[in-house]
Amino acid sequence: MRRKMENMKPRYKAVLFDFDGTLADTSEGIFKSLQYAFEADGKPSPPLSTLRKFIGPPIYDSFQTLFGYPDDKIGFMIEKYRERYRARGWREARVYDGIPQLLRTLRESGVKTATASSKPIPYIEQILREQGLIQYVDYVGGASFDEKSADKAEIMRTAMRALGVASADTVMVGDRLYDICGAKAAGIPCIAVLYGFGSRAEFEEYGADHIAETPADVQKLIFED
Repeated sequence: MRRKMENMKPRYKAVLFDFDGTLADTSEGIFKSLQYAFEADGKPSPPLSTLRKFIGPPIYDSFQTLFGYPDDKIGFMIEKYRERYRARGWREARVYDGIPQLLRTLRESGVKTATASSKPIPYIEQILREQGLIQYVDYVGGASFDEKSADKAEIMRTAMRALGVASADTVMVGDRLYDICGAKAAGIPCIAVLYGFGSRAEFEEYGADHIAETPADVQKLIFED
């Protein structure tokens, strides 16, 4: 294994990861917390096919554009959603098979890593710590609780500054169009993963640089043959 590692040459100095749908399947906690919020508002929960679209955009935008909530009601819905998610929703996350090995391989190869997510930073840190992966991530980048909207490109730029790397040496890994568009705006390529919440049609429409089916495929794209 050590000999194989020595022969692996990374194409990039840093890899940025989206979180929900890329490093971890957080859908159970998110969906149950959304259902809790809709119940608190006295409304039936939308079908799962609609709830899936909630994952990816900033939370404020999702309640506004996806569920049609007015500005004066979004704060209530976010607080109810986070009430349950804060209590137990984050514990319902499951790291995807192959992600721990991918992060370890990047660390052993000298590649810096960071998250670049629209998820609030404290939740990302909690889940990474709970799953024993926090030591493999050099910088945790995400949104703050008080942001109405999280600029994905700016989150990526902030992560690159924190890591001390240039855009030419960085790649983004994500599972939704927001990751692709953010990467384009930040001037970096994007690997879109099919095991998350996006689709091949979405990735092709928005121009992902690469499409990977598994974390092992992501690793192959990061390292030269």
